[in-house]
Amino acid sequence: MTAVSAPKTIKARPDLLRNCLALVLGSLLPLAFAPYALWPLAILLPALLIFLLQRELSVRQVFVAGWFFGAGYFAFGVYWVYNSLHDFGMAAPPVAAAITALLIAILALFPAMALACWCLASQRFGNRALWLLPLLWFGFEWLRGWILTGLPWLSLGYSQTDSALAGYAPLIGVYGIGALCVLMAIALVLVVRDRRYAWFLLLLAIPFGGSLLMQVEWTQPQGNPLRVTMVQGNIPQAIKWKHDQRQNIFDIYWRQTLQHWDSDLIVWPETALSGTSEEIEATLLQPMARAARENNSNILTGLVMSQRDEGIFYNSLMLLGSNSGIYHKRHLVIFGEYYPMRWLLDFLRNWINIPYSDLTPGPQQQPLMQVGDNTLGLSICFEDVFSRDVMLALPQANLLVNVSNDAWFGDSSAPQQHLQIAQMRSLESGRAMVRSTNTGVSAFIDHKGRILQQAAQFKTESLSRQITGRSGTTPFYYFAKIQAWLALIFIAVIFILSRRKTA
Repeated sequence: MTAVSAPKTIKARPDLLRNCLALVLGSLLPLAFAPYALWPLAILLPALLIFLLQRELSVRQVFVAGWFFGAGYFAFGVYWVYNSLHDFGMAAPPVAAAITALLIAILALFPAMALACWCLASQRFGNRALWLLPLLWFGFEWLRGWILTGLPWLSLGYSQTDSALAGYAPLIGVYGIGALCVLMAIALVLVVRDRRYAWFLLLLAIPFGGSLLMQVEWTQPQGNPLRVTMVQGNIPQAIKWKHDQRQNIFDIYWRQTLQHWDSDLIVWPETALSGTSEEIEATLLQPMARAARENNSNILTGLVMSQRDEGIFYNSLMLLGSNSGIYHKRHLVIFGEYYPMRWLLDFLRNWINIPYSDLTPGPQQQPLMQVGDNTLGLSICFEDVFSRDVMLALPQANLLVNVSNDAWFGDSSAPQQHLQIAQMRSLESGRAMVRSTNTGVSAFIDHKGRILQQAAQFKTESLSRQITGRSGTTPFYYFAKIQAWLALIFIAVIFILSRRKTA
């Protein structure tokens, strides 16, 4: 009995230790992102993970260790989902915890699958398969941006908005930068472990190339500058949808607006106006439009557009004043703005109380709004997490506008992470962005992804600035159209070749 059980115990201990170390490495990785911005960790920690896994391990062992790495990565990276569900969605703690844990468990599968495919390839290609890992990482991060409508939050490349690697964003986007981080991690492993110091040149060449690319102007200024004001209302989520607070909320935004009629465009956040468009059409929307026209200005506000008789509600933006237009949010948040498989999951509505959580997505193609010489590329909250959604307005749009209500996240790391994501969209598109939020972080971002001005969190505040639109396209505009095929081809070819037996 003892002779049989002892090897299992001995084998179990290294597996347990390996998985625990992987969990710790993953737990540290969110420190590479905002608000901590320790971006070198996005290279160092994957290097340590590679070092940990480059032994005679089975595909199963690597997959499990990769899952633990991903579990730590996302548990400490998206813990704020629990806050949104419990603190603001009124879900019971067990329900909020269960949904958050399930989300983390699913997200952890993607790095696990990338690492498992690398291990599978190693069985055929040996040590050379290590160079396939950046391609696999690219592919599975792209998949994470699509499955279940996608949640590419904390994709590795976002951590590099303040590093030299940001220069590659206009070429290969956030997933490409993530692959470069993994490539640099491999070079670091070879330098430290194998003492192959020639690879140190790669560690220098990649950031040096990024620094040179940051000097390239991929797009050009276009038209007259636009004076833009953003109003950050700082409305607590607990009172946002209360009927008796509707006038008070409007008054907060209106008092700020009255001070900025010299602006061409005044931007209010996502669903800044309480109630539906039908309820506030005569009392608020028409007077707002009239006042903006009289002052030769425009107000862009978030609200819920409704066709109540048909049971249709949109998360929308409405332009009022000298110009007019309507935009409906296309990419809705799963469980927050719509419920998939309603026949199966409708019971969740009994556990989570989120106002207007059964919205209709807007059409993919919508008319672009015009203010002065500028055409606006609009996105609402979660949409700016997806390059493909922002790119829909290009190349016609020469100025990006994102509105959000990050009050759902409370005083967590999520608002800062979201701002970093917005910076990446400006880098990829070569466009400045106006980002207006309810509680922060509202900011003006230039076409190089640099924050020009930002508001303090949890403060009623207005920001004003002259913004110039830009024309032209970055190489990423074209690369984005083929990266889906590249991701699928990378994964499929590597998997097929790995499964073939050596002749």
